[in-house]
Amino acid sequence: MKTHVYKLVLGFMFTLLCITTQAQEYTYIPMVKPGLQIWTDDYWDCGGDYYYRRYALTEEDTLIESETYKKLYLFTDSVFNPVTAQCIGGLRENSQRQVFYKGIYIEGGSINSGLICDFSLSVGDTFASSVDFLTFKVISIDTILISNIKRREYSIGIAGDTITPYYVVGKWVEGIGCSQGLLYDITVNMTTCMYGGNNRCYEYNGELQYHYGDVNCFTPLMEINKVEETDNTMSIYPNPASESITISSDNIIKYLEIYNPLGQKVYQTKVNAKSKSIDINSLSKGIYIIGVNTDKGYVKKKIIVE
Repeated sequence: MKTHVYKLVLGFMFTLLCITTQAQEYTYIPMVKPGLQIWTDDYWDCGGDYYYRRYALTEEDTLIESETYKKLYLFTDSVFNPVTAQCIGGLRENSQRQVFYKGIYIEGGSINSGLICDFSLSVGDTFASSVDFLTFKVISIDTILISNIKRREYSIGIAGDTITPYYVVGKWVEGIGCSQGLLYDITVNMTTCMYGGNNRCYEYNGELQYHYGDVNCFTPLMEINKVEETDNTMSIYPNPASESITISSDNIIKYLEIYNPLGQKVYQTKVNAKSKSIDINSLSKGIYIIGVNTDKGYVKKKIIVE
């Protein structure tokens, strides 16, 4: 009898220990926390323009409209330098696990000040968008493992039809933010067109904790929306195209290269002539960047593959 009771007690204690251990495995990770955080994002907007951004959140406090925020910087260099970076505002997180951005409007991606993530929500909760006719819902909350750290991932949906009541339009990850980009505003973007972006990389205190696909955190396509027209005689036709394109210039084209939307080089060739035709049948539909080196410098242009 004593042995049986002893085994029951041991079994109960082991079960309790397992439950306690499992409960301790998950801990909420705030987005606004001590240290240096860096997000690397990119966007394609409705007009086909490409935007590449890197954000750095520091431990510096800044007072904005009587609220204390941590300073948020915008930069495009390979290494963050607060001297050369642009301070655009700040982030703050309240006790309800709601994260707010307050700062300047940033071109591309419909980025405005306001609530960017709300980790206080539960499955089934709905929230209104910035426009009256849209309502969003938390479809699911999953626990995922990123860099050996458990985080909760919120799938956010918008009303669909009778077959698919809600479509997932974005995801929030605890401690990291929106999977489409730090300041990606799903409520505004859904009212215009289905353009979007990617949170390519997330770094915390110099350690890469999140990496989207086979892409680089730092890309040669940075600031591609600010195309340098150093060779005004260069032209690409047809554009859009489906089979081939021709690049021509009054100057000698030394070489050219093509990058896909993820910043990966998909084509390169030497030319040493004033024109070059390229077969693009192997490229998937989408918007690409072509870089052309001529006697007058390096020119970047957008091409659309249909």
